[in-house]
Amino acid sequence: MLWEEMNEMFAQKMVQGTELTTDSFHSATDLFEALKHHVSVKGVIAGVIPGRIFLSNDARSALLTSPQGIFLGGSVDNPLFFVEVNALLKEEILPQLAADEQLDYVLFYPTDEKWDDILDIVMKDLFPMRSGRMIFTHHLQDLFPPVDNHIVPIDSTFLKCKEWIGIEDVLDEIAENWPSIEAYEDKGFGCAAIQDTDEGPTIISWCMTDWVVEDECELGIETDEDYRGNGWARKTALGALSLAKQRGIKKVGWQCWSNNIGSQRTALSVGFELLADFPVLFGWNLPLNNFLVNGNHYMRGDLKYGVEKDYPRSGWSYAQALDKGWDWDGDPALYWNAACMFYLSGEEDRARHYYKKAIEYGWVSIHHPHYHDYVYREPDSEQIARVLAESVR
Repeated sequence: MLWEEMNEMFAQKMVQGTELTTDSFHSATDLFEALKHHVSVKGVIAGVIPGRIFLSNDARSALLTSPQGIFLGGSVDNPLFFVEVNALLKEEILPQLAADEQLDYVLFYPTDEKWDDILDIVMKDLFPMRSGRMIFTHHLQDLFPPVDNHIVPIDSTFLKCKEWIGIEDVLDEIAENWPSIEAYEDKGFGCAAIQDTDEGPTIISWCMTDWVVEDECELGIETDEDYRGNGWARKTALGALSLAKQRGIKKVGWQCWSNNIGSQRTALSVGFELLADFPVLFGWNLPLNNFLVNGNHYMRGDLKYGVEKDYPRSGWSYAQALDKGWDWDGDPALYWNAACMFYLSGEEDRARHYYKKAIEYGWVSIHHPHYHDYVYREPDSEQIARVLAESVR
């Protein structure tokens, strides 16, 4: 079935609200007042950033989507509308994101406690996780641009350099946030750091606009892991800020996860100030992927945002995916994590089952390098490994 047909079918099902046409987006402006520090919300309403808006029949509650995420706004006194929003997310929005090869989503909402019950309705059976985001702001005062001939603007000339290593990543980033490359070339800007390597000219760091709305913009940034800690992110960020000032931008935003210390340090080092630190819900668009990420999430917890370690929930989440053979191409660490979670929850039979699977897929030990950090490496890990190894002999 074509997505256009699916969209039409769901639109016909909506009885508590309707999807606005772009020329009516402005009617939802006041509903997102509590989220006004998100530039992408303003951009969708203004029609310069791709997005959708669903409005309740009484025009008091709304859902907005943008490349940045999903936003709730307005009144909480529309439970039936939010029940419909839950179906909209499950049946259309998240499957469409997955079809577009988007891994995950972030749900933004007003931080007023009265939204707690509504979030339970909106996210029913979607198994979201709680974390935090931070927004920094810069007013382009006392700006000192970098003096480095390795820093170059990301403009139409830059984007034509198809032979540069890393250019596809830059183009993909633009395609994710902008309606087209031409739209970026018209309104967007940024800077990149180029190094000559054995493979040829290589983009090792970039900082560019995710979106520009009137005299505001928001920056995104990325630095190759092999070049981090050498000041390249700071240089590209200063270059992008200098271009913003030249273009008459008055306010620049910067968003990152609250646990991304490196991004926070870079923002502060170039003059950004913290504007907001707030909770969000997030998840992965494919349900089985989302269960694995839930397993990781509750194995670690996030105390800053009230997420306690929950080993039974973590184990249950891993099992929902692993028992269906969904294991990220046989990742042994997932089975090891599941074994530990069930062992710590007192379910030793299930712990042995997943430990056997971990060994089958090549698990060695917690000291063996792994391609991601979500591995249960705690003071009791070696004891758990000994107990389980003896029990399966």
